[in-house]
Amino acid sequence: MPVPETKPDPAATLRRGPNAARRLATRIRLLDAAIACLHERGYHRTTTTEVIERAGVSRGSLLHQFPSRTDLMVGVAEHIATLRGEAHLAGASQAPDGPERLGWLVDVLWGQVSSPSGVARLELMLASRSDPELAARLGELNARLEARHKELVWSQLRRMGLSNRAESDALVALYSAALRGLSIDALFPEAQTQVEAAVELLKQLLMDRVRGGPGAID
Repeated sequence: MPVPETKPDPAATLRRGPNAARRLATRIRLLDAAIACLHERGYHRTTTTEVIERAGVSRGSLLHQFPSRTDLMVGVAEHIATLRGEAHLAGASQAPDGPERLGWLVDVLWGQVSSPSGVARLELMLASRSDPELAARLGELNARLEARHKELVWSQLRRMGLSNRAESDALVALYSAALRGLSIDALFPEAQTQVEAAVELLKQLLMDRVRGGPGAID
């Protein structure tokens, strides 16, 4: 699970004055509205006009926070990264040790990628294929988050006595891609039961992989 981006401290914002608090509240409303639009309507049907209407703010407020649509979309991606980091940190102290911790990480990531913000994130990833500016800016963010994610999992596996860093990184790539794919299937209600079973099977396979079974990580 990616380590969260540095985010504004609400208490510090309040200390800076009511204007800073209002700007932060406006920013969050805009980002949440954009996530809802991306989830419900997709990238190409998400307009700044609809985001403004959903957020209940003025166009000037949007332009002050995000001068362009691309700025808004990158802001959404950063916001989603923060939400995922918060989800990880929220239960980290109660997470199990050993191989079961890897299963817990999968549960946390699945909860995020299958949520509205997860669908919004997929929309941004797919849109970046045909939008060079978005691709360049998301590429930098994705590379940073992926590196942090891999480092987090590696630190967990190393504490379990494992020593194969390359396989640890491949493991992250495997379950991340698998969960993204399953989140697409989960958009169809008739597939829910099979998707849930697949997530549980993925967890079991990963935990078995690090427990020392056949083909275990060194």
